[in-house]
Amino acid sequence: MTLAAPALLFVFYLAAWLWIGPEPKPGIVVARYEPPDGMSPAAVRYIAFGTTDGRSFASVIAQLAIRGCLRVEQSNAKYKLSRLMSDRATETALAREEKRILTLLFEDGPVIELSPAMDQRNTAQNGRYVFHIHEELTKELGAKYFTRHSGFIALGVLTTFGFALPLAATAHGRDAFGAVFITCWVLFCGLTIGLIAEALFLPSWRTVLRARMGWTKLLPGSAAMAVFAGVIVFLLTKLAAAVSPSFSYMLVALLLINLGWGPRLKRRTRLGRQMLDQVAGFKQFLEKVEQDKLNRLSPEGESTDKSDPLLPFAIALEVKEAWGDRLAQTFLASMVIAEE
Repeated sequence: MTLAAPALLFVFYLAAWLWIGPEPKPGIVVARYEPPDGMSPAAVRYIAFGTTDGRSFASVIAQLAIRGCLRVEQSNAKYKLSRLMSDRATETALAREEKRILTLLFEDGPVIELSPAMDQRNTAQNGRYVFHIHEELTKELGAKYFTRHSGFIALGVLTTFGFALPLAATAHGRDAFGAVFITCWVLFCGLTIGLIAEALFLPSWRTVLRARMGWTKLLPGSAAMAVFAGVIVFLLTKLAAAVSPSFSYMLVALLLINLGWGPRLKRRTRLGRQMLDQVAGFKQFLEKVEQDKLNRLSPEGESTDKSDPLLPFAIALEVKEAWGDRLAQTFLASMVIAEE
């Protein structure tokens, strides 16, 4: 049974994957000279990468600055944001997540300082902004452009517990309750930590490796993840001694199968595929035509209120430009929420 359980779970996910079918095929990518209609910078990133993170937050701030709603001034690694008097028509035209962030930023006064410091207050504050951006984007775009098939994932997780708990309860040993408790803890924490690693830390580390900067901001969170992983390994060794080594190997296999298959069940809708093609065409235009101009915008220490209106989209789509890279790296350790 310890070998059959992972095999059956794998077959279940494979059958679900085949039943769901492939994503719609990409269309022809044509260069676009402006973003897709009605798409904000953060929405464009959400469509392109399925992610809301520090770079999404940076693109929202840049958009608010260009719209004349706030001023951004840099001092060392910190950013001073000052509320500006913008007219009602301008604020009405903002995207939902931009209105939300504008309200949250200045709920305690007309000036706020954003810092990349890793203390609890800054991490919680920056993560709160990213969470609210993601919440607004999910409400407006999530079901329209993505299908997550979470029912299959939930059934797979329930099946995992259904395989593991009876085996732990009937194991030959004096403490069946302890074996069941540790099994529940390992599965629950293993799945939770794995999802956090997939959704938050792996995208962040990919960004760090690509940009070759900002890795020190990820060290505290990565160290905490390593500690939890160490505890799980320790408990697995306890289960190997109390139940059997094959039982521990089975739990590891069940965890890996759930974490490996879960993200692969997500699909873009046909409309999502079409929108992604439009975003790709717009990014192509930014990379080939506008990149030199964007690289000259907003040198360190200057305000962003007179920048090119394409700057927030360049930040969101990871087109190389200095100010956006620095601002996004400042909030890299905030929170990354992926649509997995």
